[in-house]
Amino acid sequence: MVDEAKNLNIAKKKLHVFMDAWNKGKPHSIIGVLKNIPKENWPNQKLVKMFLNGQMSDIKFTSFKSDKALIVYSYQVAGTVGLMVCDIFGVKDKKMRYFAIDLGIAMQLVNISRDIYEDSLRNRIYLPESLIGKYTPKEISNPTEQTSAKIDLARKKIIDLANIYFTSANQAIDHLPKGAALAVKLASALYQQIGLQLVRTQYQYKEKRCYVSSFSKLLITLKVITKFLITFKSNLKPHNKNLHKFLSTLPDSHF
Repeated sequence: MVDEAKNLNIAKKKLHVFMDAWNKGKPHSIIGVLKNIPKENWPNQKLVKMFLNGQMSDIKFTSFKSDKALIVYSYQVAGTVGLMVCDIFGVKDKKMRYFAIDLGIAMQLVNISRDIYEDSLRNRIYLPESLIGKYTPKEISNPTEQTSAKIDLARKKIIDLANIYFTSANQAIDHLPKGAALAVKLASALYQQIGLQLVRTQYQYKEKRCYVSSFSKLLITLKVITKFLITFKSNLKPHNKNLHKFLSTLPDSHF
């Protein structure tokens, strides 16, 4: 609704229609997806609100000044998704939910690193000014050689940060309900592969979106399934509180 809208007014209108339907229990195609899920497993209202705040910030977009803004945004649009999936799976353990936030943030950081060019065409720059300096979207979509080098360095730093969150999240996946663990583990592995490929590429004008090839997906899938079948669940290590240092006031974070 937000990214594919022809203009911001349409995006805002569609988002408000959904928000009104959700708040008042009206029919909506997105809400209809949840019809086969018991009401007690529907996403928590406060998480949906945080998620929608993140989407609204894309419509009223302002560039990020710091890592803190990047992590808070990633929590809003993706950490909350990890938590809402926990709701659907019936995962109530607050310690497990810390790791769900981490996986959402890790995936969003990969998304941001992958979509730099596409986002610049939407007049958005998610790379924090603390990493790259102050640039206009046009300077990002039509970069000089020097700008490209700065983007490459910033992207590598964001991927490195994503991998810290992946490492945290991955240790908890085996503790999810059996039917969910393998799917989540595979999604995590595929996203990490996208990040690995991004580090190896050089940012350039009209950059094509990075994809994992079908052959690589097959190899990763076989590796993940094999490891999943032979690995015994170990004791869950304590969550690193420092990963949530910017999230202390946000729902379900470790503070």
